[in-house]
Amino acid sequence: MQVREKYQLSLYQDLGPLDGMDQIHLKRHSITGIICVEKHIPSDLSPIYTYLKEHPGPYIPAIYECIAAGDQLLIIEEYIQGRTLEARIQEQLISESETVRIMMELCEALQTLHNATPPIICRDLKAENIMIDQNGNVKIIDFNIARTYQDGKKRDTKLMGTAEYAAPEQFGFFQTDNRTDIYALGILVNYMVTGKFPVEQMISGALSDIVKKCTCLDPKERYQSVEELMSDLQAHFPALPQTSEKTPVTHSFVPPGFRSHTPWKMILSVIGYLLITDIAFSVEMTSNGRPVTGTLLRLEQGVIWISQLILVGLIFNYRGFRHRFPLVRSDRPGVRILGYIIAEFLLLFLAAAICALFDLSPL
Repeated sequence: MQVREKYQLSLYQDLGPLDGMDQIHLKRHSITGIICVEKHIPSDLSPIYTYLKEHPGPYIPAIYECIAAGDQLLIIEEYIQGRTLEARIQEQLISESETVRIMMELCEALQTLHNATPPIICRDLKAENIMIDQNGNVKIIDFNIARTYQDGKKRDTKLMGTAEYAAPEQFGFFQTDNRTDIYALGILVNYMVTGKFPVEQMISGALSDIVKKCTCLDPKERYQSVEELMSDLQAHFPALPQTSEKTPVTHSFVPPGFRSHTPWKMILSVIGYLLITDIAFSVEMTSNGRPVTGTLLRLEQGVIWISQLILVGLIFNYRGFRHRFPLVRSDRPGVRILGYIIAEFLLLFLAAAICALFDLSPL
């Protein structure tokens, strides 16, 4: 472990085991005060957790640290306040409409993972591994047997997964792929509504056909992607709002550049924020051909400064901000760049409009 990584870890104060589990500890960051979770997992999961850290999303806990420690990987991730989906089901079965909403959110979470290069397959998607936070949002919390799909491989090396949710290919018949997670989603739908697995009691109603298609023994007969499953859910439940229209809820108000607690990133962020401030407050403004001065000048420069901070928040997905806008949440880099250019144009246009109003007001 490098000196820089040791320093990063030294910033986390140990608060003791989480729910009596010695292998998982609660931590508090000594500077930001953020409560998080530390756990040790096999080092071969490094590519998966590195991807999760670099591609944060509203339905997966934020990964703050991902550090190699011998044959183990030390992970510090967001602490989710809430309870597991299993606990919710045990207390009370979930309504059909709520089940569909949860399924749409899980599909969006899997969409990001399955579209990774190479695709990431959860392989253990079950009620115990899904948290419902205090705002009702879904979070997938365990990727400890996830794997990346390997083109051309016939079957998995190890047989893993929870038996009730495991697709046939997890028992060595084929290689697991995105359709393996779709199988688990079908089992989960049935379990949320009935409290039983399909082999015990099959769900009835509009969701029955969806569960049956998700859980076909032959992967070729299932939904071939979560996008296809989402489309079918939307067709059966047209009143359901698209989950992508939701405002993702996160608990951290830490500004971009400081969320990873990495010293060099924080230093660069300070430099970046100072540079934005210097440029914004150096802009010369005019009104009717005459230079603007005094308080009015500072107000108008402040408007430009705020517009550029909003752009930074959009680019770095501050509090899930990016997920509000279709172009900038695209998986295609070219489309995202176009989205940022359009956003900058609109922000500057709005700033100019506000400055024009200031010019007309008697300040």
